[in-house]
Amino acid sequence: MEGHEDIICICESEKNFQKWQSFAEGSCGTETVNNSSVVGMKMSHIDSTLQQIQPLNTRTSKHLPVFVKGTCLLETLIEEQMYSLEILSVDHCNETSKEFIDEEKANIEEQFYRGGTVKWLNFWLAEHKYVGEVIERDAYKDVSKLLNDALRRKVDQPPVNSINIYHHPGSGGSTVARQVLWNTRKDLSCRRSHDPEIKCKESPLQNVSVTHKLSDQEKRKFAGKRKVLEERYEPEFILTFVLMSEGFSDEYVQKFVEHLLQGIDRQSVVTRLICYVALLNTYVQNSFISQSHCQALLGFTIYLERFRQHGFEKSLSDQAKLVFLHLKDEKTHIESIRIIHPLVAKEILHQLLENQQTQSSLAMDLLCENVLFEHRFGREEYLSSLRALFLRRARISKGDKTDSFFAPLIEHVCEKEEGPEKAIELLKEAFDCFHKDPFFAQQLARLHYTYEKFEDAKQWAETAAKQLPNNSYILDTKGQVYKKWFQAKCKAIDNKPKTAEQIADAVETALKAVKCFQECEKAAVAEKDTHNSSGYVSEVEVACSLLKLISSSLVFANQASGHSECMKYLLTDYIPEEVEEAWQPFHVGLKKLHKTTEDALEWISEDLSYFQTDIDLDGEETPECPEGMISHPLKWLAKKSSEYGKYFSEAYFSALQGQLTPANLTPFQKRMIIYELGGGNITSVLSKLTDQREAVPLLEKIVSLYPSNPIKAKFGQMDIVNYITAHITLNCLSPHNQNIAPLKDLQALCHQFPNDKRKCLTHALFLLTLLFWPEDHDTDVEKETKYEIVQSAVEHLEKGYWIKMKDILQRKKRLYTHFLLGSGNGLDKFVHKKKFDRVTKLFSVSEKRMKWFRGEAWKKPEIATMLKRVSGWTEDGVVYLDGPRKKKFNILPLHFPSVPHSNENITFYLGFTFRGPVAYNIVVQQ
Repeated sequence: MEGHEDIICICESEKNFQKWQSFAEGSCGTETVNNSSVVGMKMSHIDSTLQQIQPLNTRTSKHLPVFVKGTCLLETLIEEQMYSLEILSVDHCNETSKEFIDEEKANIEEQFYRGGTVKWLNFWLAEHKYVGEVIERDAYKDVSKLLNDALRRKVDQPPVNSINIYHHPGSGGSTVARQVLWNTRKDLSCRRSHDPEIKCKESPLQNVSVTHKLSDQEKRKFAGKRKVLEERYEPEFILTFVLMSEGFSDEYVQKFVEHLLQGIDRQSVVTRLICYVALLNTYVQNSFISQSHCQALLGFTIYLERFRQHGFEKSLSDQAKLVFLHLKDEKTHIESIRIIHPLVAKEILHQLLENQQTQSSLAMDLLCENVLFEHRFGREEYLSSLRALFLRRARISKGDKTDSFFAPLIEHVCEKEEGPEKAIELLKEAFDCFHKDPFFAQQLARLHYTYEKFEDAKQWAETAAKQLPNNSYILDTKGQVYKKWFQAKCKAIDNKPKTAEQIADAVETALKAVKCFQECEKAAVAEKDTHNSSGYVSEVEVACSLLKLISSSLVFANQASGHSECMKYLLTDYIPEEVEEAWQPFHVGLKKLHKTTEDALEWISEDLSYFQTDIDLDGEETPECPEGMISHPLKWLAKKSSEYGKYFSEAYFSALQGQLTPANLTPFQKRMIIYELGGGNITSVLSKLTDQREAVPLLEKIVSLYPSNPIKAKFGQMDIVNYITAHITLNCLSPHNQNIAPLKDLQALCHQFPNDKRKCLTHALFLLTLLFWPEDHDTDVEKETKYEIVQSAVEHLEKGYWIKMKDILQRKKRLYTHFLLGSGNGLDKFVHKKKFDRVTKLFSVSEKRMKWFRGEAWKKPEIATMLKRVSGWTEDGVVYLDGPRKKKFNILPLHFPSVPHSNENITFYLGFTFRGPVAYNIVVQQ
């Protein structure tokens, strides 16, 4: 190589070496030293090679738009710090080389119309007329309108806006989203997040839907585009677009797949691969099999990549070449395949297996394919998809059509194929394949108790709990086994005489369930990154059912004295002769039932007080998601509290209806009647503000059961809390009611709360922030005294809040505001959120949320009349309240983007939460 300018290049990976080698072959020599490849090349050759390898010309900077219509430089260092965001710049793709465009534009377009994910380059090529335009779906206009409305907003409105696009898989939703971002990249800096839910969940969403069904206008667009594409490509090379233009009709997909599979060799290994990929794509969203796994299954022994890739593609059948879409992950660079569309995958699965094989046997074959299971490259991604196939439940919130109790494949096997026995066999095989994974044991326990195979369910639950003894979700499943078993035993003796001996077995099972749920509760409290309330919920449900069973037994069924006898047994040391021997092992547990159930109800009440309860629980997609979740927690708590109170107050309540005066009842008897009326905990009382049927007479009755002079009665903390809350609630519903105590009397009662605020109940601290909020007519000394009380309470509320939150993302537990500060005096200054409904009553739920979020609703004259604006200031992004002199009062802004960046004087509306006061609708004073 004498006389040439040389350079030594070290390529640490075989893949990179082959790229260099393919361009440099014949013009230089190569030598491998210690697994590093050394290539001797001329500088001009290297420059030429780089130009051909790289799709983009090297560029050192990117630019983003700014509000004043200019652009700013996005430094590489700053971009790298925001790795989770894919940032679309003004000059995106402008650096694409001419050589790359000429060589790859047809391939890029074809990949897109075959079903590949749209890339920024697709839009860039279309914009510069290298390829035809990308069709704009009707949803594009809808999203663009929402975005343009946001761009035209005034300065005092929230600067962050999220638009959610709900779409069928493969219907073009992602294309719409990226198309909108691309066309607005030069206008407020568009960023597409890799974790959009995490970034935007706390913001109310503007929703646009994209489905497979085309409007008439879209049909015309697609028909025109199809005609153009078919002049350049064979239909099989633009399959997804052709299917899309047909609206993915069942008949068309069926005929398409039928034609596709004609002459396929059903016994070949490639057809088996198609079946495996179709099974995963049908049941697991965004699933794929790595190309390396496919090659392992096909028995490849070629190691040089360029020959390996060529050999793989050559080995595929004509059908596989048409339906497989080749993908490459931008982060991991793993090359993989999937079926061009989930609906096609589903139909392929149906037609290939029809009269030949069941889905359960195919799934069993997939589990037993050791060459796939043990293959090392891309193993984590493959096993993740395989686990999801057997464990992941369908969730509407995750884009599925329904919520399922088991993984959809398992439900299909149970309901449409061989039944639960085959599903159990499948899960057992998966349990062994995944090295005795406890979550498979958990699902086996659930599957067994669903079909009333309780002994087996118990064994599987114990197997899971043995491996994960401190996992609250596993312990919940163990409790569910006994709960379902108890229910089955109750059903079996429903029409039989309920003697003490007859029901003893069911009582024992119920108490085992309660014990399991209490263990679940302890584990849940200790867990730092989850919030699992299912143990408390299920404990209450089992306890109420057990109380029903006991009170209906022959021992306590006597109408005259049965109830008082039952209460005497449950609440004292007394044991009736009829149950002494038959229930000997249960006496201690049954006598604790009253207290443990009340504690569980109180825990649930406090939990619901913190966070929003008008939305479904946001369960993460985990296999151990508990069964005990409830969709309407406020209604559930009110119902169960009343039910609990009923079992301990039935005889007294009946006597009260017969004009028995409250004075003749003991404090315990009164408390249980209050429970039955719905006044047993703060959440049940406040729920009467949202469900107002007969609320006023019920609250009047509740208030009448308390002593006429509560200060002398020496209430406990809980009784004081419930008493005060009942008066506040009654005042909201019936402001001039004569039964309402004055604010000063309620403030005086609060002095019975412990002076050491660490000993105060959370509910007590919350009431202190309400009742001692200063009023305009207070003297400066009175105001300062009240602020000290409020700030002390807030300090301890804040500590309690973070204990409750643990390490859970805030988006999962959105703080709930119970009242806002109104313009009235006394108790009239507390305005419940229900009162705002009439302001937005004509709008849908999502529209209501957006109007509050954007600040439009706050500007309504009715709101200005109802609420009182308070003054404050911002300092380094922190909101402070004007008023307190000794200590600055930090107020939490409920929407952080509304806080001005500079230090400003502001006004805002004040809300009351279990974390302390919060600021709404922050406005800078001009």
